[in-house]
Amino acid sequence: MVPVLAPAFVGDPIYTWFLSDFPLSKHKTMLSVLFRAFLTQASLNKGIFLEAGDFASCGLLMPPGSRLENPWTLLKAGLVPALWTLGLGPLKRAMVDFGAGVGPIRKRSLTKEEQGNHWYGAFMGTALDRRQQGLATSIFQHMLKRSRYDRSPLCFEAATERNRDLYLMHGATVVGECVVGKGKVGADGVPKKQGEGIIIWPMVWRP
Repeated sequence: MVPVLAPAFVGDPIYTWFLSDFPLSKHKTMLSVLFRAFLTQASLNKGIFLEAGDFASCGLLMPPGSRLENPWTLLKAGLVPALWTLGLGPLKRAMVDFGAGVGPIRKRSLTKEEQGNHWYGAFMGTALDRRQQGLATSIFQHMLKRSRYDRSPLCFEAATERNRDLYLMHGATVVGECVVGKGKVGADGVPKKQGEGIIIWPMVWRP
């Protein structure tokens, strides 16, 4: 999955922000380190790995009750070697700052019961030469199927208007808006003095 996800997320505003301590020329290499840590952490917390087109497109779905940012499995997931390579900044932005921005909005959008019983679509990525073939849509439809089966909401985020609008077409609802990296990066995630930051739209799909 890492060989697909790393190049797929080069230029993504959120991941560019995560890695804003590094020059853009190093982002693909650092994304491999970051995704390897994310996927290992997910495997220790009941994460469900999804693929389409013989792994031309990949996704991560976290089931109800699981947490990608579970602190008790960070050491086992190899976050210390990743910390050595990436430094504190990228991991803090990915594991702390991002959640601090979207978490409260998500929580307000869910009932008390749903807060402990919802699916979370962490990310999806498609190989550059296999895009526009419906592969990511296939993965997203599988996420919706899981949500529909146990009648629990599916939560996720969009960081581009294009993705937001695609999710809206599938019946998802925008539940709020937050800005991350304000004052430090531009809308593209690249460092920028007094930057406007990146708009994120937390979204929910209910069966």
